[in-house]
Amino acid sequence: MNRGPQGGSTSVDHEAKARAAWGPTMPEWVATLAEEANRSSQTEVAKRLGYSPTVISQVLGAKYPGDLRRVEDVVRGALLAAVVECPVLGEIGRDRCRQEQSSPFRATNSTRSLLRRACKSCEHKAVKEPLT
Repeated sequence: MNRGPQGGSTSVDHEAKARAAWGPTMPEWVATLAEEANRSSQTEVAKRLGYSPTVISQVLGAKYPGDLRRVEDVVRGALLAAVVECPVLGEIGRDRCRQEQSSPFRATNSTRSLLRRACKSCEHKAVKEPLT
């Protein structure tokens, strides 16, 4: 049994759950996500990544119906320090890259204007353009 952040016991071993669901093909980023959930809590990891605890649970259980690649990029950026070279912002985490891609265009913000243009042809583009 694991210890939660306040010293109380938690009922879920996230690493065991992920191993059981993913089997021998479990990606390293899922293992890292599970380790972090055991270290702090599923709720804390969800807050840090900008997801709900339900999404984290579904990913660990190999049952997430959404864009798993997006979750992977966020985990790699936030927990594994993976970075990309942004032509506007310089070196940024993959999680920030995804966040910037999803942010709405604002004509009053010069950085957003530059990002909108740069993201259209960027090799790291992964999300559809937001409606404006």
